[in-house]
Amino acid sequence: MDFKDGLSLLSLVIAFIALWRNQKKDSRDDGAQISEVLVKLEILQSDLKEIKADFKSEVKAIRTDLEVFKDRLVVVEQSTKSAHKRLDELHEVEK
Repeated sequence: MDFKDGLSLLSLVIAFIALWRNQKKDSRDDGAQISEVLVKLEILQSDLKEIKADFKSEVKAIRTDLEVFKDRLVVVEQSTKSAHKRLDELHEVEK
């Protein structure tokens, strides 16, 4: 084995070691990126749960308000019917 062959072999060994180290570093970087993405997803999930809970409470409040308005509308309609009846009676008396 002469000098050129030894140098070629050394170059191949160095290239292999560099490739192996870079691959190891890439794996660590990928793991860190995946962890970061998972943390962000967990934050989004908790935010969505909070928004959903707020939305449910708002919908419940709106339904309650609608029930109150429905009850009040029934009272107003009865009052209006009664007023029309009295007006009709007054109109009959005037004739």
